[in-house]
Amino acid sequence: RCTRFSEEISGERELALIQRGVHTIIGTFNDEPAQSNYQGNWTEICPVGALTSRQYRFVSRPWDLDRSASVCPGCSMGCNIQLDARNNRIGRFQSRENLAVDDGWLCDAGRFSFPNFQRQSQDRPQIRRNGRLETVSYDEAIAFAASALEQAGRQVAGWASPSDSNEELFLFRRLFREVLESPNLDHRTAVLEDAEPDDSSLPIADIERCDHVIVLGGQDVIDAAPVLHLRLFKAQRKGLQVTKVGGAAVAEAVASVRPDCTAVGILATEANKKAAVELQGKLQRKVKGSVRRLIVTTGPNGRGAKDLGILPHLGPGYVSLNGQAGKGRVEWPGAGIKALYVHESSPLHGFVPSDAESMWLSALPLVIFHRFKAAALDEVAHVIIPGHAFTEKDGTVTNMEGRVQRILKGIDAAWVREDWLVFQEIANQLGASWNYESVAQITGDVVRAIPPYAALNHGARVLWSEPR
Repeated sequence: RCTRFSEEISGERELALIQRGVHTIIGTFNDEPAQSNYQGNWTEICPVGALTSRQYRFVSRPWDLDRSASVCPGCSMGCNIQLDARNNRIGRFQSRENLAVDDGWLCDAGRFSFPNFQRQSQDRPQIRRNGRLETVSYDEAIAFAASALEQAGRQVAGWASPSDSNEELFLFRRLFREVLESPNLDHRTAVLEDAEPDDSSLPIADIERCDHVIVLGGQDVIDAAPVLHLRLFKAQRKGLQVTKVGGAAVAEAVASVRPDCTAVGILATEANKKAAVELQGKLQRKVKGSVRRLIVTTGPNGRGAKDLGILPHLGPGYVSLNGQAGKGRVEWPGAGIKALYVHESSPLHGFVPSDAESMWLSALPLVIFHRFKAAALDEVAHVIIPGHAFTEKDGTVTNMEGRVQRILKGIDAAWVREDWLVFQEIANQLGASWNYESVAQITGDVVRAIPPYAALNHGARVLWSEPR
C-alpha cells in the first residue's frame, strides 16, 4: 500500500521495493531520507504496522482513544480529520475521508501539527498593573477590558484570527460594528486584494473535471495547501493538463491554454489574486467554455472571515459599507488607534507583529490579547484573556472553496471560559443585551444574517449565485 501511494497518489516515488525475491524490502532509493510531505499517510494505510509514527508510538491503544470529528487546522483546504485523544490530551490526527475535499489524505504539515494545540498549564486571566501582570478572575478581566474599551470610544481596532470559528467571528464583528461602533476590523496580515464570492467559484472536486488548470504562483500554491498537489496529480493521471507559472506570468498562462477547452481552472494564493482575476478575464475571451478560479485563503477559516465581514470595508455577504469603511491592519499604526483587541485560537495563524507594529503596540494605551497560548504579544498586553484552542471548541469553519464544515471539541479545558461567552459578556457590560446560551444559537443567527450559510446544515458549499 505505501509504495502504491507513493507512486499512484502523490507521484513522488519515494518508497519502492528494493532487491528481489525473498530479499525484497521496502525502502528508499540508496537509503536516502524521504522528503515527502505525505509520509503520515504511509503509516496510516500500512496494513501490518511495519511503519509507525514516532509521535504516536507507545502513546495509546486504539480502543483507549476518545475520537472526535473535526477539520484540520493547518490550512484552508478543510481536510477532514479524526481527533484522537486520551486523558484529555491529543494523541494524533487521523484522516477522515471526504471525497469532495481531501479524498481521505492529509499532508504532514497538518497531520503532525497537533503538538501546537497541547496545553502545558492552566492559564489564568491577567491584568498589567504598575508594569507587572497580575493574575485575576475572568469577571475582573472582562470588566476591566469593557471599561477600557468604552473609554477609547470609536478609536479601537479588532483583529480576529483566520482560525476562529464562524460563530466567534460573527460575535466579534457584532461587538465591534454594533456595540463599539468601530469600523477598524481585520483578519489579514498584509495588504491584499478585495475579497469576492467568485474567489471560490471552482470547487476542489471539480479540479479533476477541468480540461486545463493554471497554477498561478507555482509551488507557492502547493505550499499553502499541500493536499491540492494530490488532487492535481490525480487529475493529471486522467489526462488533465496542469500548467504551473509564476505569479506575474499571465501572458504565458494564456498562451498555454487551447481555445477549444470546455472548462479551465485557476488556482492562486491571495497574494496573486489580482493576477488571477486578470488571467480569468483574458481566458474567458479566448476559450469557449467556463473559466473559474479558486483562491487559497489563509488559515482554516480565512474564507469564513471574509464571508462574515471581518474586513474594514465590507460587511457580511460582501456588502459594501457605503462610506463607513474603516482602517485595515496595515493602516493602524499612525491612524490614531487607542485600543487594540486581538483574538486568536491557533498558534499556526496568530498575530505576529511587524517591526513597525511592535513600536506602535508598545506605545498603545490598551492592548487586549485573547488567546489560547502565550505569545510575543504577551509582552505588551494590558489584559490577557485565556481562550480555547481550535481543538477545544464546537462550531463551524469555511474552507477555501466555501464549504462550511463542523468542528467538534476533542479535549476539554473546563477552566477556560468560552470565547464567544467572553465576547457576549464584554458586549453586555457595554450596554448590549445579548443572551446566547449555546454555539447552536449563534449558528442560527449566522444563517439568518447570511442566508447562503444555510449550507452549513449539510456540509455543502456556500453559493452566492447560481453555479456557472
